[in-house]
Amino acid sequence: MGRNKLFKNYRCPHRRQKNYSMKIRQKNILSSILFIFLLFGISFSVLAQNTNKKKPVNQDKKLKDKNLNIPNYDSKPLHYGFILGMHYATFRIDYSDYFVKNEDTTIALLPQRTFSNFAVGMIIDLPMAEQWNFRFTPTVGLYEYSVTHKQLERSTGKYIDTQVPVESVFFDFPILFKYKSLRRNNNRLYMIGGVVPSIKVGGRKQRDNKEAFGVEDYNLEVTYGLGWDHYFGFFKFAPELRFTHGIANMNLRNQSVYFRNIDRMTTHKVSLLFHFE
Repeated sequence: MGRNKLFKNYRCPHRRQKNYSMKIRQKNILSSILFIFLLFGISFSVLAQNTNKKKPVNQDKKLKDKNLNIPNYDSKPLHYGFILGMHYATFRIDYSDYFVKNEDTTIALLPQRTFSNFAVGMIIDLPMAEQWNFRFTPTVGLYEYSVTHKQLERSTGKYIDTQVPVESVFFDFPILFKYKSLRRNNNRLYMIGGVVPSIKVGGRKQRDNKEAFGVEDYNLEVTYGLGWDHYFGFFKFAPELRFTHGIANMNLRNQSVYFRNIDRMTTHKVSLLFHFE
C-alpha cells in the first residue's frame, strides 16, 4: 500500500511549485485585507472624533436609562482587566522530500487534537471611536500538542503507533482591533481580529535533545473571533470564541527523525476566552 493511502494530511512535494505560487497569492491577499482593515479603523476613528466632539466616546443615546449598569464605562479613556481561557489545539503538517523518498521507517506523523491547554493574561483596552477599540492582551499560554508517530517494524512488517506529546509555555502578545455594536441595555456584541506574536519559554532542552519532537521558539499567528460584552454592576464580563491560524513554520530544527520528515508545521487553535474588565 502506498504511503499516500495511509494518512490524510500528506502533501506531495512534486506539487510544491504550484502550491508555492498559490501560497504567495494567499499571503498577499491576507496582507491587503489586514491593511484595509487597519486603514478603515484609523479613518473611522478620525471621522468619529471630528463629528462627535461633544459626545463621550462609546456612548449611546439610551445610556441615560437608570437601569443601566456602569453607564459611563465606555467613556473612560483606558480600560484594564484580565483573561482566563481554554484552547483546543492541533498542528498542520506538510511532509518533506526525505519522508517521500522513504529514507527511514517512519510512515507518518499524524497530528492529534488536544484540549488540555490553558491561558491567563491581562487586558489593556484603548477606545478609538464610538465602536472601535485597540486591545493589547499579553498572555501566558500552557500548550500540550501531540502527534502519533506511525513506524514500520521491518522484522514483523507491522506498524507501531507511538503517541509523542510536546508541552510548551508561550508568552503571547495579541495586537487586536475590536469592532462592537451599539450598546443595548447592558449588552453589546463584537468582532475582533489581529495578529499574535509569541515567544516560547525554556525551549533549549527540546532543541538540544536530538531525539525529541518539539516546536520552534517563536511563532506568529492570525486570529479572529466573536464575543459578547455584558455589563454588571461593578465590571464588564465578555465570553469570546476565537480562531487562530499559525503563519510561522514551527518545525524544530534539532536534526531528529521528526525534523527530517517534516517540511512545514503550523499551529491551529480554537479558544474559549473569558474577559473580566
